Amino acid sequence: MKYGLFTKSQSESSQQINTVSLPTAVQAESYFAGVKQLSLIQFRELFVVKEITNSNKSILYGNK
Repeated sequence: MKYGLFTKSQSESSQQINTVSLPTAVQAESYFAGVKQLSLIQFRELFVVKEITNSNKSILYGNK
């Protein structure tokens, strides 16, 4: 499965930051937390990991 890392902000729309292909959302969340060098608690306050179902669209096009 493909998962995306998104910002978690109330003041702006959620922005996709990065993507990764891993078997589960839990593994993707752990991977992104490690990349950001944050504990899972700190990571979850700032970011959210979502499954990306439409892989035909590139991050360069904003997944529109």
